[in-house]
Amino acid sequence: MPDEKISVTDVVKAGTCPMQLYLAKSIDIPYEEPIAYTVAKQISYYLGDILSAEDIWEGGLKNLVHEDQPALSYLEKMVAACSKVTWRQAERYDVSVFSEKYGIFGKVDRFFDDSFSLVKSGSAPTRGVYLSDRLRVVCYAICLEEMFGKPFYGRVEYIGSGTIRSVVVEPKDRRALFLALRAAEKVTKGGIPKVVRGPYCSWCKFVETCSAVEKPKSLFSKMMSKA
Repeated sequence: MPDEKISVTDVVKAGTCPMQLYLAKSIDIPYEEPIAYTVAKQISYYLGDILSAEDIWEGGLKNLVHEDQPALSYLEKMVAACSKVTWRQAERYDVSVFSEKYGIFGKVDRFFDDSFSLVKSGSAPTRGVYLSDRLRVVCYAICLEEMFGKPFYGRVEYIGSGTIRSVVVEPKDRRALFLALRAAEKVTKGGIPKVVRGPYCSWCKFVETCSAVEKPKSLFSKMMSKA
């Protein structure tokens, strides 16, 4: 069992770019939840029932956002997209999960007796799920398998496009998790990772700080390409 528990979020950051995790822990930047995610998260509590933008707004969303933010616009577009799809109603929400074996912990958005869902505010990729989302699902699946003694499969619910994508954990996913976890452990112990550059740099909030000098490939991408 690892000496120190690591959050699933940190494992995913390390799997995408270890430097991102290093800078996140080195630079004190207040976290602000994106408005689109706040909206998607509130919608997720109503999935499996009739979706009403008015009910979701009055049910609490209006108290979580400022009047000058485009929350209503996001809400109307997401509800329209999600209303075209049949959703399962979750048994529980925001369930804390952990793995003593791997020393990781996190929180599942929507929990079912045989599966779980990860809620995302954006649109789904053309095929499958984004690699960072897959790695997060793998982390949660392993935690739940250890907690309940049976396999779980995960879904990524892209609320922005009303899309549901299933993820079944394969052996290559466990190897990818192992590499990402080792990278995260090195950073948490004070190690400085190698600087890399990739497509994710365009939306990384540390892009101005990170002086990347070589073209990278994330740990998770490497494992997926070798499979």
